[in-house]
Amino acid sequence: MEVDIIQYYAINEELARRAKGMISFSDYVPGSATASYRQAVDKAAEIAEQQKRVVDPIHHKKIDRLLDTYARRLAENMNQDFAITARVPSILIAGGSNFPVRQKEKQNRAADANMEEWRQIQGILDKIRGTGKGGISADDPEAVRKLKSKLAGLEQEQERMKAVNAYYRKHKTLDGCPHLTPEEIEKLKVSMARDWHPEPKPYPSFHLTNNNSMIRQTRKRIEELSVKAETEYEGWAFEGGEVKMDVQANRLQVFFDEKPDRDTCSAMRHGGFRWAPSVGAWQRQLTDNAIYAAKHLDCLRPLPGEQPTREQAGPVREVPQGDGNGWSFYIIADLKTWADNAENCSPLEHFLSFEAAKTRFDELRSEPYNNEATEPSPDGRPPARLTLGIESGDGLSAADILQVRQGRNCLVTDFTCMDRLRADPAVREILGRVSREIGFDLVQPPGGPPIPFEEWDNPYFPAVTAGSIAARIYDLGRQCIPEDFADEASREGTVAVFARMLQKGGTGGAREIALAVSGIAMDGNEAVQAEANAIIQDIAAYGLKEEAPEKVRRKSSKER
Repeated sequence: MEVDIIQYYAINEELARRAKGMISFSDYVPGSATASYRQAVDKAAEIAEQQKRVVDPIHHKKIDRLLDTYARRLAENMNQDFAITARVPSILIAGGSNFPVRQKEKQNRAADANMEEWRQIQGILDKIRGTGKGGISADDPEAVRKLKSKLAGLEQEQERMKAVNAYYRKHKTLDGCPHLTPEEIEKLKVSMARDWHPEPKPYPSFHLTNNNSMIRQTRKRIEELSVKAETEYEGWAFEGGEVKMDVQANRLQVFFDEKPDRDTCSAMRHGGFRWAPSVGAWQRQLTDNAIYAAKHLDCLRPLPGEQPTREQAGPVREVPQGDGNGWSFYIIADLKTWADNAENCSPLEHFLSFEAAKTRFDELRSEPYNNEATEPSPDGRPPARLTLGIESGDGLSAADILQVRQGRNCLVTDFTCMDRLRADPAVREILGRVSREIGFDLVQPPGGPPIPFEEWDNPYFPAVTAGSIAARIYDLGRQCIPEDFADEASREGTVAVFARMLQKGGTGGAREIALAVSGIAMDGNEAVQAEANAIIQDIAAYGLKEEAPEKVRRKSSKER
């Protein structure tokens, strides 16, 4: 193990001995608590050294600081555990007569709190494992230098891939390619053998396109950080508080004169702000996106005469126009880093086309953190991780549309509360395309519990699901047979029944529902008949299949 110095902290052996006596009749082995502590610190040091071997040396000091923090806090936690255990003996030691129940309950609560702190300390090991592997934070004073180094590597890789493809075009083989190691040659051969394309290349076009996109994004971020370093930021006053820009801490801070109400707190959290008791403010990292979010929150609207200018509030984010429909896309690799105000906060990655955004989404979707079990967010749901969103070309409207929560793709229904997004046909088409090409598992309608996307009554965008078909059947019934569908309050239950029949009824259930639709529209006009036929076609596309031909039973021969 390549550790120069491991800083061990003192373990109170006397407390450890007394704690042992409070819970066990066996004798305490002198030095066993210290040995256990040092074993845990040595394992952490091994993790730290493994991480140092795979990351840039510039991250080594941070890894050492995290290791020292782990060793110090673990010693404090163990000593606190011994002190808590030594307060009250177990009932096996003291016996049931006059047992101090109240004191034991208090001890148990303290032990639970100490155990929670121990879990947080173990999380430092995950921070060590992740150091140097995340994005380059704008908080890092070396951010521009690191980005330039990253850019050089990306440009070098682009030229290497082009050279390998050129070599293959000329020689029709990768053998002897000077730009590849023998191991890389074998891997590329296997990859090309599996390629569906009739004339596969060592590096398909999308590899070059994606890498080129990363080059452009890195150059743009270098420019943004360079401009940010030269920009003088000023905040503004709003009714009931003030927005300040702490450049040294790299934080946009919101100070309220009084404690805000629940709706304001919810709006602040939704805007990416988190309460920081250490400074008495809501804050997030000082970025163009933070300024953009603050300027568009109604609760932070500047007072008359306080509207921040471009120079005061920083550079205005200009969003590309996208595919020609006025909308482009963004990806946040891990939205939880925003909620936690993490040191290496995931950057906002912008994409001109859905294809480019989907490629990046697919690349990140299989990352382990999207499936890991974590503590629920304040709203009781698993925290949002990988996120896909859309933004308008004028920069005035943006919304998340898909968040991965504990391995499930969740539709974000914020767009249903925004007139501009809800009414724009281009947005509806985008959402329909996302549902077809990426897919949603869950949806949380406004004010309701999460439900499977298949069962959701979806009136907003085209998606042939059990819920959307069921909702259309209900609406058709209200139009044709109002006396049977008069109770609007029963809509949700009726739609759910039709949706479950479509999902679980198989071919028979789908056929039964199609016949019911025909009966509902039997006496309807031409428009009703057209809607009924459209619904029946969707039912057929969803689950009505041709019956398989019956198997011909062969007669056994007389000889048998």
